[in-house]
Amino acid sequence: MNIEDYEKTYYSTYADFAQTVRFILENALRADKGQPRPQSVQCRAKEVSSLRRRLVEADKLDTQTLELDRRDLAGVRLIFYTNNDVDRFLASSLIHENFEIEEDSTKIHHPVPENKEAQYRAVHYTVRLREERVRLPEYARFAGLRCEIQVQTILNHAWSETSHDILYKDKLGDGYGEKGMKAIARRFERIMDKYLIPAGFEIQKAQQEYERLLQGKSLFDKDIATLLDGAQNNNERYEVLSGLKDYSIPNYDDLSAAYEGLRGPLLRAVKAARATEPVPIDTTYGKMEGFKADAVTTLVLEIIERLRYADVVGTLQLLIDIYRDEAEEDIRQTIVNAVKHLSEYNVDAYRQVGPMLQMALVDYLAGMSSIELDSIRPIVLAVWTEAIQSDITGAEWKADSVVLSTGAVPVSDQLQQVREKAMTALFAAYERSNDDTQKRAVLAALDAATRTPNQVQYSNEFLSITLRDATRIVEFVTAQAKSESYELLQHLEHQFLYDYRRTRTLADDPDNRFNCQTEAAALIAAILKFRDAINTDERFRQYKVLVGFESVYSEHWTDEEFDYQRADEYRKKEADSYLATINDANESQWYDLIARCAETKSSDLATFAVFVNFLSNLAERRPEVAERFLARASDDLCRFLPGFLNGLSRSGRNDIYEAILERELVSAKHLSGIARHLRYSDVKQPDFAHRLLKRAIDIADSAAVSECLLFALEHFDAEQITDPDSFLRDALAFLNDRKDVRWVSEAWFLEKGGKLYEELTPERTAQILENLGHVRQVNYQVEGILGRLAERQPEAIWDYFGARLAKNFDEDRDEGRFEAVPFRLRSLGKVLAKDPQLAISKGLSWFSGDRRLFQFRGGRLLSNVFPHCTPEFAAALAGLVKAGGDTEADFALAILRNYHGEISTHAVLKEIVSRFPGDARKLSEVRAAIDSTGVVRGELGFAEAWRTRRDSLTEWLSDERPLVKAFAEKHIAELNLRIASEHRSAETEKEMRNRDYEHEDVDEDDDGAGGEDDGASGISRNQTASADSSGATARSTKPGETSDKYKSYSALAAGETEGVDYRKFFTEKPSPVLIAAPHGGTIEPGTSEIAVAIAGNDLSLYCFEGLKPDRPHSDLHIESHLFDEPEGLRLAAAADVVVTVHGRKDEGDTETVWLGGLDHQLRDAVAKNLQGAGFRVRTTGHRLPGEEPDNICNRGKRGAGGQLEIPRTLRDALIADTQKLVNFAGAVQSAIVQTK
Repeated sequence: MNIEDYEKTYYSTYADFAQTVRFILENALRADKGQPRPQSVQCRAKEVSSLRRRLVEADKLDTQTLELDRRDLAGVRLIFYTNNDVDRFLASSLIHENFEIEEDSTKIHHPVPENKEAQYRAVHYTVRLREERVRLPEYARFAGLRCEIQVQTILNHAWSETSHDILYKDKLGDGYGEKGMKAIARRFERIMDKYLIPAGFEIQKAQQEYERLLQGKSLFDKDIATLLDGAQNNNERYEVLSGLKDYSIPNYDDLSAAYEGLRGPLLRAVKAARATEPVPIDTTYGKMEGFKADAVTTLVLEIIERLRYADVVGTLQLLIDIYRDEAEEDIRQTIVNAVKHLSEYNVDAYRQVGPMLQMALVDYLAGMSSIELDSIRPIVLAVWTEAIQSDITGAEWKADSVVLSTGAVPVSDQLQQVREKAMTALFAAYERSNDDTQKRAVLAALDAATRTPNQVQYSNEFLSITLRDATRIVEFVTAQAKSESYELLQHLEHQFLYDYRRTRTLADDPDNRFNCQTEAAALIAAILKFRDAINTDERFRQYKVLVGFESVYSEHWTDEEFDYQRADEYRKKEADSYLATINDANESQWYDLIARCAETKSSDLATFAVFVNFLSNLAERRPEVAERFLARASDDLCRFLPGFLNGLSRSGRNDIYEAILERELVSAKHLSGIARHLRYSDVKQPDFAHRLLKRAIDIADSAAVSECLLFALEHFDAEQITDPDSFLRDALAFLNDRKDVRWVSEAWFLEKGGKLYEELTPERTAQILENLGHVRQVNYQVEGILGRLAERQPEAIWDYFGARLAKNFDEDRDEGRFEAVPFRLRSLGKVLAKDPQLAISKGLSWFSGDRRLFQFRGGRLLSNVFPHCTPEFAAALAGLVKAGGDTEADFALAILRNYHGEISTHAVLKEIVSRFPGDARKLSEVRAAIDSTGVVRGELGFAEAWRTRRDSLTEWLSDERPLVKAFAEKHIAELNLRIASEHRSAETEKEMRNRDYEHEDVDEDDDGAGGEDDGASGISRNQTASADSSGATARSTKPGETSDKYKSYSALAAGETEGVDYRKFFTEKPSPVLIAAPHGGTIEPGTSEIAVAIAGNDLSLYCFEGLKPDRPHSDLHIESHLFDEPEGLRLAAAADVVVTVHGRKDEGDTETVWLGGLDHQLRDAVAKNLQGAGFRVRTTGHRLPGEEPDNICNRGKRGAGGQLEIPRTLRDALIADTQKLVNFAGAVQSAIVQTK
């Protein structure tokens, strides 16, 4: 068709076609009640004059394929009122359900550098009628015709229409009006930037706020207290509390009055929950287990945390009442943290009431009896500690930053009264303490009173206060010193030494610059009095020479250069002098002191370094005394048997030494100690070593056998072990039978083991690797051993990992999560990387048996061995793909998906594109490998990363293979679309975030108790009198707090390193379903693997993974409704339905999968299928319903998806049992297919 054909014949057809598309859209919108109503739906066939002008500009006026060259011959424009309406429409599947969307036709018009920041904003689709509609007679004439659907807001429509009419249609011609037209163009740009964009986002924000208000209105109209008191079970209580927390509290106008009426019902709810057995929840598919008391209690604590300042004393008592009968330790700690948060000096709170908040809490506790206080000791210590803190803190959250404020608490008479009362209470608590643990806790609290503010300026008056309080503390403990343990006195003297040194400069200041010389001198005098009092005890002086690493000696007080090395020399010399003083008359006293030293409990070996050396020297010089000491030794003293034996072996009294060895061998109580003696001495007892190992094996003393193994590793020679190879064989055989790997923690750094690794036979290597196969994780200790073995036997190490990948650890799941391969390698990777062909050969042999999860297991190992895809490794992979078939290509892709689009991977990827042009799955994997990013920075970090990926493809355009060139052209267009989408999303996110954190003026008499305020502005004005006369009212804009370290991806990306701390990967398939694991890897272990299994080869996949196994769950966990990683959001928005896989704690239920999400049809279908496959499920009544609209599972085009919360034990079982995982994934897949 040419333009004449269009004008004479087809214009009316395209006009009718546009009318038809509009008709279909309008009817679909009316039928879907959840869709926003457009302001208007316009349609047109492109005017001939306009079309002619466009063809001239494109130099295609003579085209004979007009229908292919122009996609907009028919056009329909959907004009919505607000940005929200546009976003909801775009997120729906309405266009997809009613039309065929042309591949690569979608255009996002948004200002980006690529279009010179053109201001036109809209989303365009090119569509055709679906085949089933075209088969109908009334639509047959429209077969093959294309229509452009434009979607935009009314504001953007007004701008685009007006600017188009003025700037495009009305040409003034050459020589006239050029400057004027440029000025008009600039004005239009200013209109868009200054007025229309802000107005659109303001309307969007207002609409969102109103919708939230409506959500909470129904609950507000009900009596929450009555609902709680009338709840018949924990399921009903949880439902009422959830509504109170999410909807009612943020919108109370009078928060204090509301809290007054809620405290009683909240406490009664907790008590009732504890006394109520869980009630099963009826579902469509049967009964599910109901909520337990801990779920109700946790939710109540979250509510109290939000309301804490409405009545601080009432909050404290409520927390105490909940704490008293709480049996769960983690919940008790949560309560203590809430008390600490309540009691701390907060900038906003202090501006309103000064230190009277802390005064009220301290006074309230003063009214309790000692018995009451001791029953809630952690709570009262938290209150008193915060009351004597010197720092005051605050946080002001802004759209793009948070300002953390720290200062010194302002000095006032009221502050000094608070400190006085809190310290008096702490002194009393110390006197009531029953042991050192309790006393140390009180001393740690009191220490806060001696510290000046951190990193801020403070007044001389505040410094004087801390010096006076420190003096009081020293005087108090001096009075208690005679009854204190040596360990505690040693700790206090060490602490007071540094206080003395810090204070002496103040006391010696000739100018008295800080006006506190008198107070400093008093503190010094008190410290010296304490020092002199405790050091009158000669036995204590001897004790601190022999034991501890906090010991203080006389030289420390006079010479600040008396460092650790000199102190250690002094201790050794002093301890050595003690040996000459031991005689028959005082032997018993020395035994008592030595036994007392041995009673000291410490996991730090530095505590006993001098003591062990003293015992060794005692045994060497006075073997008879050592023999008598050992004959009466307590269990504590027997822990130091190696030290005694080391000395006896050098004493010349072989009769005593060997007699003790034989006695201990027979008794078999301390075989580990004997083995450690052999390890750390020069004794050569090869026959005895064999007898020792045999004895340890006979009585099944695993600890002793482990020590014997370490002895063999360090002394692998015939002088110390008869037949060291058989010794090693027997020890390893015993430990392997018991899967005992404790020796690894000490073996990895042994320097004496070099000879062992040089002479190790393949049989012993196999035994060592068999033992290492039982470790749950290949950590740096295991890697250290593997690295030494790999230097001579690299193939054995590859086979070791192959065995781990193939092993079924279902029977050992109670021992913890099993990880077949490490998340990262250190030295081992460099050794294994020396032979890329061996690595590929071994990896390929694993692939067929682990095809589905290979990317995350074997593939990850290979990518770790060859970080950044070295050229040698890439060349080897490319050769494999070129010579191989499907399997080899899939194998290579599974490895390459672990990289971040490095240029070196392109040689392999181009080979795959060239060899498999018709394989959509492989091409999708290639795109994903190219697009994978590392760390990105800033709001447009992903857009910049994709620009880099796009630019890297320009080299593909000159490839001599047409298929490679065509792929690059298509993917460059896809990346351009993604870049525009990212700019659009980033602008929206930024503008809405600005409005979330905007600061509005607040009248000075406004009590600030409203909205979602979590700061101090909700403090009840009638509960205390304020010491701050400023009258200022703080208004918090802090978002809802969670226990997670990060509340957004941008914050996480700024604080963590991609590829080191976390990674993300995805696979895009031609499917309307996305399977996502937003908390994969080490965050919620097992969820990535399960998501991969569900996605299979047909569904799109997205995973965000933690990489470090030893980090807490909260470090990288972003709540599902806050999850905003751009790639995940893009994939979710592109899918009709999102199904997310999460992990939950067992919470007493190790089998039940909690199902959620707004797509209840999908949820119920998954429940039915999983039950049919033998799994337990719950669809309602649990605490993770996943029904927040912003939850990542509900961010697909339908606005409703599915969520799976799988308990830890079940996840481990699925990963360990391949068939079980297949059954689980198949059940979920089938449900998705049924409902999608």
